[in-house]
Amino acid sequence: MAGPTWRNQVCARSALEVGLNRPTTSARRLTCPTLVQVGDRDMVAPPDAARRTARKAGPLAQLREYPVDHFDVYQGCWQQRALADQLGFLSRTLAPLSVTQPCDLQLSAV
Repeated sequence: MAGPTWRNQVCARSALEVGLNRPTTSARRLTCPTLVQVGDRDMVAPPDAARRTARKAGPLAQLREYPVDHFDVYQGCWQQRALADQLGFLSRTLAPLSVTQPCDLQLSAV
């Protein structure tokens, strides 16, 4: 999964950020569509917290679950599935709106 130059280490200060990361506390304030992808066997990031965040985000959140651990989604068929879900989400979310009437845009001379 990692290349030959990858080093298995992280700065100690990152532990402080992880401890304060609570997406569930701000999920209700989301104003844009959000894709939440969860490995239901995740041993790194608790799946229940991600599910709770998606519920709190309401109809803007799309929850996709996979029967994998945290890093399993980066290889094999589950990687393809997760990527397909991401591309589908982006296609639906960023699709241009159909325009039924031309815009009335008036430019004023400056």
